Amino acid sequence: MSNENNKKFENLFKSVSNQLGKSPEELKQASQNGDIENLLENLNPSDAQKIKKILANKNMANKILATPQAQNLIKKLLGES
Repeated sequence: MSNENNKKFENLFKSVSNQLGKSPEELKQASQNGDIENLLENLNPSDAQKIKKILANKNMANKILATPQAQNLIKKLLGES
């Protein structure tokens, strides 16, 4: 991964960490370990349950990621817009 993409991911981790009440380091470790519970514990229980349901269903997750909105968001996060 290029330095530019690394920097963009660092910024993404910082932004998401503020929203979830976690440090960027905690987010990185949880994402690398697949520890979704740690990432979702500060969310509204209803929202956390919805995310868990989507992530548990590979077809549903793939459908969401394939939407134009998700593709645009991914491009923006990676600086490809």
